[in-house]
Amino acid sequence: MIGHDVFLPAPLLVLSFGIMIVLAATACRRSAGRSLLGGMVTLLLALAVVGLHTGGVSGSEGDTLFIQDRWTTYTAALSLFSSMCILLMSWRDTAHEGAGTGDEYVLLFMLGTLGALAMVFSANYMPFFMGLELLGVSLMGLVAFRRRPATAGHEAAMKYLILSGVSSAILLFGIGLAYGVTGSLRFAPPVATGDIPAALPMAATVMILVGMFFKLSAVPFHMWLPDVMEGARVPVAAFLAVVSKIAIFSSLVRYFGAEEQPPFLNDILYAVIVLTILGGNLLALRQTSLPRLMACSSIAHVGYLLIAFLCPGLLQAGAITIYLAAYSASTLGVFAIMTAFAPPDGPEGTVIAQWTGLFSSRPFLASAMTLMLLSLAGIPPGIGFLAKFQIAATGVAHQRDLLVCVLVIGSIIGLYYYLNIIRVMLAAPLFPSAGQNRDSRPELTALVIVLTIIVVIGGLFPVRAIHPILPMHPALPETRDETVHWRAGLR
Repeated sequence: MIGHDVFLPAPLLVLSFGIMIVLAATACRRSAGRSLLGGMVTLLLALAVVGLHTGGVSGSEGDTLFIQDRWTTYTAALSLFSSMCILLMSWRDTAHEGAGTGDEYVLLFMLGTLGALAMVFSANYMPFFMGLELLGVSLMGLVAFRRRPATAGHEAAMKYLILSGVSSAILLFGIGLAYGVTGSLRFAPPVATGDIPAALPMAATVMILVGMFFKLSAVPFHMWLPDVMEGARVPVAAFLAVVSKIAIFSSLVRYFGAEEQPPFLNDILYAVIVLTILGGNLLALRQTSLPRLMACSSIAHVGYLLIAFLCPGLLQAGAITIYLAAYSASTLGVFAIMTAFAPPDGPEGTVIAQWTGLFSSRPFLASAMTLMLLSLAGIPPGIGFLAKFQIAATGVAHQRDLLVCVLVIGSIIGLYYYLNIIRVMLAAPLFPSAGQNRDSRPELTALVIVLTIIVVIGGLFPVRAIHPILPMHPALPETRDETVHWRAGLR
């Protein structure tokens, strides 16, 4: 690589400078409120320049570290928007910490977002792995930030530290094998050439896939997610469920989309998809904690996304991008309502039984929660209905009959535990005054309203609201470099 090949996407530059400024300001004088404001302004500026090219080679040719096209722009924008929403969820509780640990919380949050964006823009193993580790180390600190009870956060952080370290070691071993086979760090599955045994690139691909599946919490690498999300703050759980999933899935699509998917992966992906959808939904049936239920729901939604990933073609682009948007908006809405209902640092509000009678005490929150849950279940009028329909249509078009049947069964199971939460909120309140004396949080009310509008407008007017922002909008000219990662169906 030579000088003119160096390309750094604008959002990474903005986030890096913003982190250094917040760190320098914290060193001069600690102020959680100022750090929060600096973090929000940095994320907003990064979102504003997400489509800006800063020079250098940004295509898929050559040995560049980063790549920027419509797919990376879309997923980076979605990650930044989600991070802004989650930082807003943390605003009041972090600001009230005063000269405590609020500054460190914001810095870790921004570093985690930087790691996620580095993964999204990666065209090389080096920035991908560095972004993955930056995201993982930041999440360990964020998960441990819970004050009440502190032991829950520490336990969750320790579990994530150990299991994440094991998965990163497996992933790094696979990257080493891939480099040994190809002699290149290009972010693509290795292909055996010459006298190299075919088993080496196969082993490298499987080990890299295992590492990614752990970060996605796909079955059978999923058991850590419910425990970690339950032990973390509610906004940190939202970051785990949304931003980290977007970054990993974006990298997965980039990795296996750069070249034709290896044939031996079909059976592996089939098994993982079936186990992930059924396992996530069946685990959710037993949960009494809302963060644990959302963790199991997140596992199932990863399975739905993998169906579209396994079905290359003209429908794949729309299915994946719409589903990512629908899942992000609906999941962020649920966690924003959880944060508005109760402080994220206490056990109150995270147990499903505590939501009894919410329609009587706080009808706005209950109505918004109902809409978000129905969207996650794939019921109109939310955007989730269109997203799940697109996934099913992709499976039908490729005659993945087994996967479509599993999708339907998983959706039916999911409908049960989503409707159960709505049933609890419709029940008569245990105490007439429950939920009436909570502090008003206008920033969370505004966030819930914005996310509700996105979910409703995206569901009722998908053509006008969604398709203009999709990376594969048919009205826009496309080049080979911009579409290579969507495989043969979109070349």
